[in-house]
Amino acid sequence: MERLFAFEHSTSSRIVLGTDAASRLPELVRAHDPDGVVIVHDETLAELASALGAELSAAATLAVAGGEAAKRLETVGELAERLHANGATRATVMVAIGGGTITDLCGFVASIYLRGVPFIACPTTTLAMCDAALGGKNGVDHCGLKNRLGTIRQPDAIVMDPAWLTTLPDEMFREGLVEVVKKAAVLDRERFEELERLAPALRDRDAEATERAIAMSVDMKMTVVLADEREGDRRRALNAGHTIGHAIESFAGGALRHGTAVAMGLVAECRAAGVTDTITERVAALLRAIGVDPDTPAAYTARDRLWELARQDKKAMRGSVPMHVPHRIGEGHDIELTRAMLDRAFATGRSRD
Repeated sequence: MERLFAFEHSTSSRIVLGTDAASRLPELVRAHDPDGVVIVHDETLAELASALGAELSAAATLAVAGGEAAKRLETVGELAERLHANGATRATVMVAIGGGTITDLCGFVASIYLRGVPFIACPTTTLAMCDAALGGKNGVDHCGLKNRLGTIRQPDAIVMDPAWLTTLPDEMFREGLVEVVKKAAVLDRERFEELERLAPALRDRDAEATERAIAMSVDMKMTVVLADEREGDRRRALNAGHTIGHAIESFAGGALRHGTAVAMGLVAECRAAGVTDTITERVAALLRAIGVDPDTPAAYTARDRLWELARQDKKAMRGSVPMHVPHRIGEGHDIELTRAMLDRAFATGRSRD
């Protein structure tokens, strides 16, 4: 699969997905007539980064500790200093290799270093391939809140090789699939039904089903982003599950993975909004079928704390806390979260010990 997306407010972005995707990297880098290449990678991916660095004749290969802790302003400053020390110019191509935290961090640095350098993302997790590396949102956490500081600037290219997913633990593999379920639940009934059919194969990590799910996610997300790159209206659909999900994730303080928290948030938001049991349980059933438990642990359901965190969400404005929920499978709408609705989301029997 290869797609070229041209944006009104940003660079065009080429997305390459497939088993031979990595072989396209030299060509994609040369297209920028680069003044050198710098690779930034998750420190656990040193072998892959070294191999790709050799192919690209990279001037430097810089390791960064992965995980959510990497998304800090301190890391941004440190990475900028390392780029400067390695002679990076405005024509230096920055290549990021890693999961969503690495592509978020590097996309942010690439958008502000010397007011912008060419950027190619090589996501190596399902979460990054299905969502985090797509759409041009780059950022870091601040004040204990997710993605509080950031920019919108599309990667020049995104290269996705499903072979990079084979070493992921099951929980990390499955959390990215949550983002595909989320999109289909509010955007595309036919793809939701296809995911229901593919669920057993996805749970078993079948390569063909996995590539199909990633391609679906790319098409759904980029169709929305093309229509609304700056998150004016339609892009809000991509926040389904994230208002309460981000609150749960922040409350958990690193004990829950992002995709797991989004799964919990997606079902909790359906319950909060009074979405019919038929729709809510169908969404929950699909999440369970791919191997993700959508019930929030009781330890993370303190309503006062969740409400405080939800009101600090980056989407909140003028006292309004927006959510996007399905009113039928494949179609969603905006709704405002209230404290009473949050209470309803976590009524007795809707959490797990």
